[in-house]
Amino acid sequence: MRESSELAQQIIDRCLNQGATAAEITLSQGHENEIEVRDGRVDRLTSGQPVSVTLKVWRDQRIASTTGTSLDESTLQTLIDDAIELADLSDPIEGMRLAPKHLLATNIQDLDLYDPEQLERSTEEKIARAIEAERAALNADPRITVSNGASYSDALYRVVHATSAGFLGAVQSGWSAISAQVIADDADDKKRNGGWYSVARYAKDLLPTQVIGERAAQRAIEQLGAGPIPTTTLPVVFDPYMAASLIGGMFGALTGSAIERGSSFLIDKEHQQIASSKLTVIDDPLIPRGLGSRAFDAEGLPTQRTTFIDQGVLQTYAINTYNAHKLGRTPTGHARGAGEGPSNLFVAPGPPSPEEIISSIDYGFYCQSMMGFGVNLTTGDFSRGASGFLIENGKLTRPVSEITLSGNYKEMLMQIDAVANDLIMDRAVTSPTILLRQMTLGGT
Repeated sequence: MRESSELAQQIIDRCLNQGATAAEITLSQGHENEIEVRDGRVDRLTSGQPVSVTLKVWRDQRIASTTGTSLDESTLQTLIDDAIELADLSDPIEGMRLAPKHLLATNIQDLDLYDPEQLERSTEEKIARAIEAERAALNADPRITVSNGASYSDALYRVVHATSAGFLGAVQSGWSAISAQVIADDADDKKRNGGWYSVARYAKDLLPTQVIGERAAQRAIEQLGAGPIPTTTLPVVFDPYMAASLIGGMFGALTGSAIERGSSFLIDKEHQQIASSKLTVIDDPLIPRGLGSRAFDAEGLPTQRTTFIDQGVLQTYAINTYNAHKLGRTPTGHARGAGEGPSNLFVAPGPPSPEEIISSIDYGFYCQSMMGFGVNLTTGDFSRGASGFLIENGKLTRPVSEITLSGNYKEMLMQIDAVANDLIMDRAVTSPTILLRQMTLGGT
């Protein structure tokens, strides 16, 4: 890490010596593995040590960036030369600047994102765990007929980010994941797919392979006999993963990029009630071992816990330095790539259990899967294919598929009637079970 940090600083200095007025660099070196098995045998095994260099330079208001995949001297010099030449040819962009020195992170917290035992884990052990997950799925139910494969993958990264404004941050991070996919044959020869996965910073925090396999099989079996229902308007219960997709899908409307472009349905809504009082949405980048955790953002600004929606009231937006300048605001530490993004985004849990929510519904829909991305963040319009179960007399009954859920976020957020207590922070975007008072289901 020390060598990478020194190299990053040297490249910044070289850019300035060659006429750049400012410079920013990200160096990443990693170790990645992916193993796929099918029918108890290795189907694919890949391993690599990727290197990436992303360099951005300023010539006053003219900006350009270059990328490379090697740290050899000739490549680095070419990146510097090309970036400066391209900057000279670029049109000025007023307000595009580095994060100022007085706002930069100075105390970079160790968030325990690096599993020191990962490199010691043998390939044979990883293959065995993938095979165990596949076997558990195939043995879970006799109606499971085909394996769609199982996998074990992991990665470790060393990343250094430096700017000529005085920021230098270095982090080590990694993750491990196991997945399984199987197929069940339905009576009408339809193939019902089911899958599950677990991902964690530390391999020992992954779900047991038996659980992963059994959940994959259950997801396939539950959809046997599924079909559409007539078009109607019903209460909809989103399971935790679909509720997370619902909330995560609207985050783009909370970004400074969308506000500055005028492409958000939440423009000028700060400190107003935009959702039910049941909804509180928080982003916490400082959770130890969190999958989205980061001590500083893509501009070198410190990150902090942020409540975006508090009991239905919009509190703030996620804003990088450029959009902060355009909007006359202060950056919030959410810079990611060319825009803004969350870290560990979650919905605060409420008091009821998911069982209590379901039992309160006479006739409704339990959403367990959504596909497609029919979301217009400018208008708030929402439309996605879905599958799940009917809720009848407070119980999940027959499986439902081939329907479309539609609505508009402006109404949907206000119609959140309950948020359950089953929050599990096992993804970068998480939520408990959520009940919406009503949505339109497009079916037969």
